[in-house]
Amino acid sequence: MTATITSKFRNSLWIAPFLFGVLVWILIGICVHLSEEDYSPSNAQVIMVTLVILIIYICFKTYRAVNRFIKVTVSPDVLLLHYLLINKQTIVNYADIVHVSLVRESPDDNGFNRRVSLIDTIKLKIELNTGKNLYLVEEYYENFDELKEAIRRARFNLE
Repeated sequence: MTATITSKFRNSLWIAPFLFGVLVWILIGICVHLSEEDYSPSNAQVIMVTLVILIIYICFKTYRAVNRFIKVTVSPDVLLLHYLLINKQTIVNYADIVHVSLVRESPDDNGFNRRVSLIDTIKLKIELNTGKNLYLVEEYYENFDELKEAIRRARFNLE
């Protein structure tokens, strides 16, 4: 492999975080409006609990989003993973990759914290010699098949 391949995000990947952000601001606005309109200690407690729950939920969603927005670059020498939200880069040498396989998760396999899905989720599982696994989710990338094939070819020195 001589060409470098960079991942391309699907346009739909950005819709959910945007709508979530709009919803959060609407809920915060409602809480502020209610606190100004009819202030009482019981209302203040309800508003504070609601805001704390929103903040905890935002932290949870932000943590999950960090692993969602990964720019993948497959070069002839290394696999580069750039976590966009935290500006962290991970370099993986192809010699460190033990196994590359496709994993299919059915909606029945999803745990409590997974979104509700009617279709299978396909992930590229990259097992490293350190025991760590990296996952690339098909529905996040427009060129998933191209990335998958490039990683497989680079890892096993296929031309």
